[in-house]
Amino acid sequence: MKDLRIKILLFTVTATVFLVIQLIGYAYNINFFKKQLAMLERTHDFMEDVLELRRYEKNFVYFIDKKDLNEVLLYLKKIKSEINNIKDQDAFKDIFEELSSDFKRFENDLTIYENLILIAKKKNKVDLKQIRKYGQNMLAFAEKLLNLNKKHIESTLNKILYIPSILMFLFCSTLIILLIILTSTILKQISFIQQTTERISKGDFSYIPQDSQQSSSFSLIISAFNRMIRELDERQNALIQAKKLSAVGTLVSGIAHELNNPLNNISLTAEAILEDFNDLSKEEIEEMLQEILEEARRASSVVKNLLDFSRRRKTDITELIDIKKLIDSTIKLVKNQLMLSDIQLIRNIPSDLPKIKGNEDNLKQVFINLFLNAIQAMPEGGYLKISAREKQGFIEIAVEDSGVGMPPEVLDRIFDPFFSTKPVGKGTGLGLSIVYGIVKKHGGHIEVKSRQGQGTTFFVYLPVPSQKVHN
Repeated sequence: MKDLRIKILLFTVTATVFLVIQLIGYAYNINFFKKQLAMLERTHDFMEDVLELRRYEKNFVYFIDKKDLNEVLLYLKKIKSEINNIKDQDAFKDIFEELSSDFKRFENDLTIYENLILIAKKKNKVDLKQIRKYGQNMLAFAEKLLNLNKKHIESTLNKILYIPSILMFLFCSTLIILLIILTSTILKQISFIQQTTERISKGDFSYIPQDSQQSSSFSLIISAFNRMIRELDERQNALIQAKKLSAVGTLVSGIAHELNNPLNNISLTAEAILEDFNDLSKEEIEEMLQEILEEARRASSVVKNLLDFSRRRKTDITELIDIKKLIDSTIKLVKNQLMLSDIQLIRNIPSDLPKIKGNEDNLKQVFINLFLNAIQAMPEGGYLKISAREKQGFIEIAVEDSGVGMPPEVLDRIFDPFFSTKPVGKGTGLGLSIVYGIVKKHGGHIEVKSRQGQGTTFFVYLPVPSQKVHN
């Protein structure tokens, strides 16, 4: 991730520098523009003075009034002062470079014009054409100076408006491209992390190969994942070994408890028959033998359940089964126990659910186990709610009870073989293990949610065939 942080840092620094330069340039142009506006105002004043001079000149030419010559001379003095003031301004350097020859000509015309006015003031006879000619030359120069000043202001304004906009557009375009590249890199890494995490969560602990052409950030991520995979693999192996030992211990303990009681009873009853055989009546002997047979059947049942659990028999799961009919027929088998236990039955199973493929007897065994467990969890009565719905390619059957619930430590082990919370002799601890195995064989899965004192809900998910079959 270090190179990614460096890229982001460089990107941020570059963007900041660019924006600072833009801001400085913009401030400089604005300040220069203000100076040009001030010079435009002076140029405009200069133009106004030239026009005033020409007005008095016209009065003199047409009315031959020498008093107007004094006004002309005053404006000439003012124009000289203004042109010298304008020439000293930095904002006019570019304009003076363009009009250098025009400025010299203007100064020359101004001198000649002033001499002509002075001559006209002393003598009655004057060359009016020459005065008009040089006056027009001065006005043409003033107009040219004003127009060129306006042109420069327009150029500066365009720079202020368009150049920053163009630079900002180019910067934003570059920014977007870099963000796309950066985002693409980050999304690739996120996608890689997501896919690898999903693979690891499914139990695939194979190492991720590293490519020399991969970026350093990818290499760091792969190295971190490989370390995690190695640690998870080692811990899983240790956990599996511990689970195996725990399962063996539970298995031995369960078998010992379940077989020890009937064998003890058989042994004690047989010893009693041998010791008191001559004193026992025929009926008493038969009764004791019946007890021996009953205990033998009980031991045989434990062995049978163990064999059923351990056998890997192929199950025919090609029957098309209507879930509603299957659950209704299973409920009939436990209906009396529900009534005797004062348990209210709530059913919510739509009749238009798609059929599933499976083995009807095996699935009945699943739901009988779940129903009986729910009944045993409600010794004081309650409700048993059975609902079904189609969900993401599966039929979800929920079996909910309002019983005593289970603590987390029990919830984690309920599908373990021979694990049972019932008293010795009341259960083998194989019921839910068999349920789990049957559901798995049908391509489904089972989940459970429970809170102590608030009840338990089992969720059985059975796959819907790709071609749905309805009633």
